[in-house]
Order: sequence, then C-alpha cells, then structure tokens
Amino acid sequence: MPTPRYDTTTFIQGSKIYVLGLWLKPERSLSMKTKRADFASGYLCGRVIAAGGLGNQPTVLGSVEAFLPGKKKWELLPSLPTPRCSASSIMFHDRLLVVGGVSQGPSCAVEALSVQQGEGP
Repeated sequence: MPTPRYDTTTFIQGSKIYVLGLWLKPERSLSMKTKRADFASGYLCGRVIAAGGLGNQPTVLGSVEAFLPGKKKWELLPSLPTPRCSASSIMFHDRLLVVGGVSQGPSCAVEALSVQQGEGP
C-alpha cells in the first residue's frame, strides 16, 4: 500500500479491495464525519459502510456512516442500537451483520444493518 495504515478493517467488493481506517491522513483520502478506529465495515447498495468503533475520546460509538464512491462523500445513517468497538462483521444477503465486540465489557449483540437503494439523510 502506498500509505502506512494502522488498525484497519478490510473487505472485498467485486474486484476492489477496500481498506478503511487510517491514523495518518493521506492527501487523497476523505475523512468520515466522526473519527473512529476499530469499527465494522461492509458494502451495501453501492455504499461503503463503517459501523461503531472507538472514537477519539476514547468512547465506544454506535454511529454508522456510508461512503458514496460516485459522490465522494460520507453520509450519516441510523445508529446501531448497541454502541461498540472491536466487533466482527459479515455480509449476508443484503445486510451487514455486526457481531459481538466490546461495550463496557464483551458484547453478545448481533445486529443487522440494511440500506435501501437511494436511502440517505
């Protein structure tokens, strides 16, 4: 990779590999609305999703953001019911499942995020 990265989350969509989460901001990157690390990610309806994570306070986050590659901008989506970091994620049909993680201790929460085409703020 051309830019050093730390604490990233990675997934594949089609022929592209997405690597999210940088501590060093390269010139060509676009910052999320909320700084976060250790978050879950996936790809839904043409959007790159970043869910939960650890904020820079440090605080556990429940917020969810989506990156629209065509518009090159981030948008806020409804928050997760259970804020957490260090969660696993997996794509299942048209949903991003966010599994486990940490929120004042280990979490057994499993939540499904779905996005409808054209949905947004």
